[in-house]
Amino acid sequence: MIEDSIKDLPKVDRKGTIIGGNFVSWYGGFDSFITASEIEEPIFSPKMGRRQEGEDQLGITQLPYMNWVDWIKTLNNFKIGVHLMRTHAAGTFALNCAYLGIPCIGYEGLDTQQKCHPDLTVKLGDVLEARKLIRKLNEDKEFYDNCSNAAQLNYKKYYHEDQFNTTWKEQ
Repeated sequence: MIEDSIKDLPKVDRKGTIIGGNFVSWYGGFDSFITASEIEEPIFSPKMGRRQEGEDQLGITQLPYMNWVDWIKTLNNFKIGVHLMRTHAAGTFALNCAYLGIPCIGYEGLDTQQKCHPDLTVKLGDVLEARKLIRKLNEDKEFYDNCSNAAQLNYKKYYHEDQFNTTWKEQ
């Protein structure tokens, strides 16, 4: 991740839950929505292009398409991320959340999720555990802060540009 254009983001009072996708099975949006619905926070999702009929009736605010810099600036406003995506094609949602220190609940099997958010990684299909975790994030400030700090530290440890350059030179 090239951080040059997103350095020095302002500290904000984060609110709401951002889920990583819509209800197409590829994105796991239904699992994410069920988890996010466990707490009293507004739910948002990025526009993914294949929103299913009726999603708008569930109270999910769909964000417009935006470039990556605007996405990071927008993502910085959310308190919790949930991305229970069953496919492991990409891990940028968990990675972007980690960079910002946003705790993100996700399924195991995705390296960015497991490395950056180890205490918030659940077995595939374990929505009950995911719902327990989102309640704990919402109710236990110490747990939330620990997960937030760990995410940022793990991002720096595994994915920061300096780490990439070191690994690249060793190859």
